[in-house]
Amino acid sequence: MIVNMYVDHLMSPSPTTAEEVWNATRVHAKLFSDAAARIGLTPAEYKEFRGALLDGKAVYVKLPRRVDAMSGDRHGSVYAVKDAVMTQTVMGWRVALSDGNVVYVPQACGNISLLRHAAIAVVPHHKVVAVVHRKARYVQAIATAPVVPTPVVVTPPEVPAPAAPPPAVAAQVIPASVGSRGSGFLYFIPVAVGGIVAGLVHGNTSPAPPCKNGSNSINVCSR
Repeated sequence: MIVNMYVDHLMSPSPTTAEEVWNATRVHAKLFSDAAARIGLTPAEYKEFRGALLDGKAVYVKLPRRVDAMSGDRHGSVYAVKDAVMTQTVMGWRVALSDGNVVYVPQACGNISLLRHAAIAVVPHHKVVAVVHRKARYVQAIATAPVVPTPVVVTPPEVPAPAAPPPAVAAQVIPASVGSRGSGFLYFIPVAVGGIVAGLVHGNTSPAPPCKNGSNSINVCSR
């Protein structure tokens, strides 16, 4: 299960400077003091952390993937994720405390996190204890439960790119059929006129009919 720490952020919008982080600890004092206690900071360590933010001792760096604890705020309830492993590379601020512990603040969410100086030491998975049984003394290895890290997300989700519009369909010019409206208009011309026009164009040599009370203005009849 991946815990979405970006949703359970302590700061919104995301801070741009360490001074903004310090101001958030001032405006939301109870929220951040509760978060500090949840991740294991003592009151003295938290005070030193806030002072370093204000004094310019916070360094903007690439955060380690793993921290011992990371705070979150879910609907007003502050909690901490132990052994948190960030699934992506995250930038933020690093504050080294005098006792060797380090506080990290991811820029994306402002959730203060703790990495103890003891984390750099190699911790064996088994511890050896001496057990006395009657007169015989023997050493028994007791296996300790392995620590299972919790993957966390502290960056906003990627917005999918908009879908490409469908390709444009080229318009096709379809010639009208002979019987379609428009070209078929010629077929409604009276047959007589069609014959006259054909005779004029093609030079019809047949004798013209006699004129009977008609006009001979276009030479289509003889007197």
